Amino acid sequence: MADVDYEPDPLFFPSQAWFAEYEEEINNDEEYADVSEGWGVDFNGHFVFEMTEMPVDELDVEAMPDYLQEELDTYLDETDDRGYVGHAFCGLEDGKCTGAYLIESPDEVDEGFLLSATTENWKALLEQEMGVIDGLMGGDFELDGDMQKILQYSDAAVRLTELAGEPDHEFADEKYAN
Repeated sequence: MADVDYEPDPLFFPSQAWFAEYEEEINNDEEYADVSEGWGVDFNGHFVFEMTEMPVDELDVEAMPDYLQEELDTYLDETDDRGYVGHAFCGLEDGKCTGAYLIESPDEVDEGFLLSATTENWKALLEQEMGVIDGLMGGDFELDGDMQKILQYSDAAVRLTELAGEPDHEFADEKYAN
């Protein structure tokens, strides 16, 4: 679990606190435990979530709480072709989440899958406006990993998407837009 030493109110996505809450949601969900039994057993089921085109230049960063400013500084990189990019790790094995947290680089973790999308598509996923399977099939999400495994465990993927919408959250880019 991510070490979160602050009490967010409200809970912002993306933040360490949001990912800590997501990990808790996953681990407390019996339905997810059932449909994901066997996921990550005998193969690496860990994910890196990649958020591209994060609208940092459009934010009033000074108005943000200190912890969000620090997380922006620590966990985002500016790229030439995909704007600001952030990454998070989600360890998944046999019905449990072994950790969910922001990371500085995918190189610091051992993942079996990298799921990439624009910030707007991640927000649509969290708001339940788009499912991850539909997003993959429609090209809104890109997957580096074994698509057959995702399809084999499609019920687990759908439940993870539903659980992502569970934490009561606000989007930092909407709250602090210039």
